[in-house]
Amino acid sequence: MREKLLLLWELQKIDAAVLEIEKGAETIPKKIREIEDGLDVHRAELGVLNTEAEGLRKEARDIEAHSSEEAQKHRKWKTRLNDIKSPREYQALSRELELGERQVRDADEKALTLMQEIEDKQKVIDGKSEDLKGYEAEVRAKVRELREAHNRLREDAEAAKTGRDAVLEKMTPGLTKKYERGANYTGGIAVAKMTDGTGMGCNMRLRPQHVVEIQRNESIETCPNCQRILVAEDLIKSAELD
Repeated sequence: MREKLLLLWELQKIDAAVLEIEKGAETIPKKIREIEDGLDVHRAELGVLNTEAEGLRKEARDIEAHSSEEAQKHRKWKTRLNDIKSPREYQALSRELELGERQVRDADEKALTLMQEIEDKQKVIDGKSEDLKGYEAEVRAKVRELREAHNRLREDAEAAKTGRDAVLEKMTPGLTKKYERGANYTGGIAVAKMTDGTGMGCNMRLRPQHVVEIQRNESIETCPNCQRILVAEDLIKSAELD
């Protein structure tokens, strides 16, 4: 039974090392997504600015087109004004011309204001576009670095499995099944040390009689709280000295 307990402990050491590496590797895709999401936010902000600028440019074009149409209309009215004989009609058309000219002036002023807004917004867009290029370069470099780190961790995890098959070959199918069932139940840590009467899987203080049974190394005992297989620290230390 001592050999079985030591095999269980050895297998757990290997799997714990692999699990630790794999946990580190699992965080990397999330970090990549967070970085890329941040980049998408910057791109979206720039997209909003470009949409706003295009809206201003369209408004300016519409005003200029309307102003041009009104100016052409007024030129025709001015030509007609010279041919009008009726004072009342002349006065009415003159008022219409005056109103139209005021509208054209207002439209021209509005167009100038819009052009200034467009120019100011374009400066902001140009600045953010330049910032985005730099940020994209930083993101590409960081993502590349994280992916390389992820690949290294996967390689490290495979390297950490060295010796696992050899340990499994020494274990009986029943013992392996018991270990795997415990690992599935406890998130990968099926075996824990017992130190000074405490199960180190969940730090639970064990009953004195249970401690004695574990120290005898004659049976496979589990923690009543976390259900991990418990191996006496003294047994582990003695095996390391051999």
